[in-house]
Amino acid sequence: MKITLQQYALAFLILLSSCETARYAYSPTAHNVPVLTQKGDGKIGGAYSTNPRTDESYNDQRIYTHTNGFDVQGAYALSDNWALQASYFRRWESSTGGPDSVNIKYNRYLTELGGGYYAAMNKRNTAFFQVFAGVGLGRFSFTDQSINGNYFHQSNVFKFYVQPAFVFRSSGSFSTSIALRGSVVKFNSIKTNYSPEQLSDFNLNDLDYRAKFFFEPAFVSSFGFKNVPGLRFEFQGSFSLLASYEPFNYRPANFSVGSYFNLGSLKRNNN
Repeated sequence: MKITLQQYALAFLILLSSCETARYAYSPTAHNVPVLTQKGDGKIGGAYSTNPRTDESYNDQRIYTHTNGFDVQGAYALSDNWALQASYFRRWESSTGGPDSVNIKYNRYLTELGGGYYAAMNKRNTAFFQVFAGVGLGRFSFTDQSINGNYFHQSNVFKFYVQPAFVFRSSGSFSTSIALRGSVVKFNSIKTNYSPEQLSDFNLNDLDYRAKFFFEPAFVSSFGFKNVPGLRFEFQGSFSLLASYEPFNYRPANFSVGSYFNLGSLKRNNN
């Protein structure tokens, strides 16, 4: 039986498509953990955020990943126990290379609003417990260009979160927090030109079937300088763990570094 050049090319494309590059449907936000001790305390600032590299290798050809983004965060204590918070998340991510010459570009944004309760755990006011809850609305999308064709995938995102945290303050200018956030994420209004077979291969076919639950613990630390009242620097690392019967690809961690103004410290210093 004679095999044509077209059949060789088709077989080659099928071989390449069997080694699929991950399509990441979800990327976690940075934790908004304000250091609140009394009415008027709060924060406003931002941070550079990134995910750890998830480079892959197929047939000795590398697929490189790059992630950049930022998180803008704010919070304000309305009283000695109740507070509001707000956050804006933005990410640009990419995966390039591999045997199929893939070029995947992600664009994500999400706005979160919430409120919560905080209280001291000791008389010296060096340890506090806080719990915030809120909702988020946004859109996650990506474009996919490779030798197999040009595709896109986009979905609206609704998020509900509960974030308990323990905040520890030193006698100096340091604070450390441990946050244990639980996030319920619902994907809806999905638009794509992937075929049903491709959606299944990329674990995207059940994305809007039901809400997804993520357990997202984080370690957050901040510090300031006595001669620069109000200005603080913060760094944090968090993990995202999916609890779902319908697995899909997602970014498993987030690292952030940034700065913010401590509103309560600025107010007290001016007074």
